[in-house]
Parts: sequence; C-alpha cells; structure tokens
Amino acid sequence: MKKCFLLLILLAFTFTSAQNVFKSQKQIYLAEYYAHQKEDQKALDHYLEAIKLNPKNPNSDVYLEAAAIAFKLKKSKTAKELLIQSITKQLAPLDFLRNFKNLQPYKESKEMKEVLAQYDDLENQYYRELKNPAAYMKIQSLIATDQLIRTEDNVFGKLATKIDSTNITNLIELTKKYGWESRAWVLLWHHRGSYKENDFVWNFFTPYLRKEIEKDNVNKNFFVDFDEYENSTKNPINKTSEGSLYTLQTLGI
Repeated sequence: MKKCFLLLILLAFTFTSAQNVFKSQKQIYLAEYYAHQKEDQKALDHYLEAIKLNPKNPNSDVYLEAAAIAFKLKKSKTAKELLIQSITKQLAPLDFLRNFKNLQPYKESKEMKEVLAQYDDLENQYYRELKNPAAYMKIQSLIATDQLIRTEDNVFGKLATKIDSTNITNLIELTKKYGWESRAWVLLWHHRGSYKENDFVWNFFTPYLRKEIEKDNVNKNFFVDFDEYENSTKNPINKTSEGSLYTLQTLGI
C-alpha cells in the first residue's frame, strides 16, 4: 500500500510538472509522503535536501514542518536552525511561527523561546539580505492599499476595480524593473477572473512567470490555484484540477 501511495505521488508530480521538474520541489513531495507514513528521519532528510537545493523556494511552513520533525527526533540544534531560517529566508510571521500547529508540543523548548526572543533581529536580517529592498517596499505599499479597501465594506465596491487596475499596472512596471516578488501573488490573484484571456495583465505575467519557473526562480506550482479557479468556473461540479495534489495559498477576495 505504501509503495502504491508513493507511486501515485511521483506520477502526479511527473504529469503536473510538465518539462520543468525541479529537484527541490520533488524533495518536498517526498518529505510530505514520508511524514504521512511517520518515517520521520526520511521526511527530515528530504526537507533538508529541498532547503539545501533552493533555500528561497520552500514556503515558511516547509521550514516549520521540518523543525517540528527535528524536535520530534530530538535534534534540537537542527530544529533551531530551521526556525531561524524560516524567518531569515521566508520571513515567517511571528504569530504564524508561535501558533504553528505541529510546533505546539515544543513551544516551551529553550530553542523556541530563544528564536522568538530574537525575532526582531532575525526579521532585520531578512530585510538586509533582500536583493531589491526598494521593490519589496513598493510592493508592500501596493498590498497595504489592496488590503485596506477590502476591510472597508462601504468603499470596497466603489474602489476595488480602480485600485486593482492601478495596482496591477504598477506591479507590471515594478516586475519589469526588479523582477518578480512572491508577496505580490495576492495582487495578481484579484485578476484570476481574466486568467488565460487576452488582456494586458496575463499577456505580460503568463510568459514572464513561465520563464521564471524554467529558471527555478518561481515555484513550479505557481499557476495551480489559477488553473483550479478557471476549471471550477467552467465546470462547477469538478472543482479540483487534474494532478494538483498540493495547492498554493488561497488569499484575497
């Protein structure tokens, strides 16, 4: 049964990755499989290999899942290093880290307390290591505007279309100048309704991001949520697209 389950995951990985099979993502899939089978050492080994191959590719929860397994295996030093990297490499939010489900059994550990106490310094390290801090701050400003109008029901309907259009136009210019910033995902998500249509948003981002995927600069599963959304609007009965074992974040309205 275990072999069949693993085979299904690897087959799904092969089909969904098309021509771009990236080693780091494959390691994450294998880690998730072994974690599911409670083979913790193998799961940790694959998580560590994924991070070694591409420290910027895994989401922060990958670091935290790996840290939880390291704690479970009584490898406290490794767990602490992973907690630190979740902040310095992926800027895991403080509350997200503190409340991460699989880390709850270890929240009173010396390592966890030390990392939480150092959070501000580690956060500053993340910002110091940004390749394009100017681009990051500008995109953060766009996201702040985006989220602000969505917290005000009385202005949302009036301003959403205008703000989304302005934000995406600015994002295209910033992306041309600085490259793709992963936190801009939510801005693009608001244009999922026109995904695969012939408009200025997707005429730019689809070829651009596919090239970045080929370079391993963007997660190969980037378009999964957009594909699932498009599939669900065309076929409401079948809301899961073929081969999508793992989806990305589902943010925004």
